[in-house]
Amino acid sequence: MPRIKYRLRFPSSVYAAITAGSRLYVGGSVWDRRKVEYSKEIAKKTKGVVYVLHKQDLEDTVFFPHMVYSLLGLPSRKIFVGCKDTARTFNLIDRTGAILKQKDDKIGKGCYNAVFDSRKREILVPTRSGKLEILDTNLRIKKKLQLASAKTRLWSVDFDSSNIYTGDYDGNLFVVDRKRFKKIGEVNLKKFYPGDKRLKKGFGPSLWGLKITGNRIITGNRWGDIIVFNKKLQAEHRINAGEDVSCIEKLSKQILLIGTRYGKLYSFDLKTGKLRKITEIKPTLQKENAIWGMTHAKDGVLVCWADGVICKII
Repeated sequence: MPRIKYRLRFPSSVYAAITAGSRLYVGGSVWDRRKVEYSKEIAKKTKGVVYVLHKQDLEDTVFFPHMVYSLLGLPSRKIFVGCKDTARTFNLIDRTGAILKQKDDKIGKGCYNAVFDSRKREILVPTRSGKLEILDTNLRIKKKLQLASAKTRLWSVDFDSSNIYTGDYDGNLFVVDRKRFKKIGEVNLKKFYPGDKRLKKGFGPSLWGLKITGNRIITGNRWGDIIVFNKKLQAEHRINAGEDVSCIEKLSKQILLIGTRYGKLYSFDLKTGKLRKITEIKPTLQKENAIWGMTHAKDGVLVCWADGVICKII
């Protein structure tokens, strides 16, 4: 059974975390979700932050124009920092937290996720404008492809040796061929909800959680379903988590971690298809306490709760 190795608390919201060397990097915003209620003004104007910790002691605090949702370790001891809006969307810092380079992204208009393909040395970024962008390690946009509508956010992303997989806010799963950089497959998750009243209100099962493992595509959506597809995009298994699935990460070959919008963390056994609750951190003030970010660390997974908590799961 997975367990918590350690737990850290931060003074503001956190959405991403990675380790590099002996340091821990935690990204989020300056908004204290435990004390200040959400507003559109906060969402629009809150600045981003990266906390740099050395052996769990705070070493530096680095600020950005907008909330930080993505952190990636890159070659040459660099860290990629992805922000949710147009100004200085893409950033490079060194391991001490010093800013090396910053770049606006008027095309993508910000991001909520990114992954690094170390073999190709490329950063894969699903953007808020519905485009999938491919960056090199110097933040140059090499390729871009419109997948969702320009007003629909791409959110989740993963890849294998042949394809890139990404999900959008409306509940669409897109498959993009790496060589041709062309869409070769698509699944609209709305087809799993015929007659659902939420569809009539214009809502969709946002595809927030996505993980490729072996020959399977694991998806988790806003309507609480974990749907497992094969590489032919045929659904093989479906289980409901009871609330919105916000993030999925691999703990081992057999076990995935499933995070929810309201602060629950589950293990999902790929062999048995069973969910088991590991822990829960309930919202302090807001309606939700989402797990928006989970990242592999050296011997486990770092899990981020929006209210400002990081746990390492082993």
